[in-house]
Amino acid sequence: MGGFRGSDETLDREIATVEAIARLRLRRVARELRQLDRELRELKRERARRRARADDPVGEGTAVPSEARA
Repeated sequence: MGGFRGSDETLDREIATVEAIARLRLRRVARELRQLDRELRELKRERARRRARADDPVGEGTAVPSEARA
């Protein structure tokens, strides 16, 4: 950005405007990051549930005895 040609008052207003825009954008990004973090935690919980189900030996109690296989 080049030199500012306006008055000191205009410069002060411009600074205030840019600061307000920056705060607004930061709030939006922070909100989006919280949402992404929440979605990531949910996905990781789902992955953990699926892994737990895959590791759960559900079928071991219903195994067919070796005499019945013949």
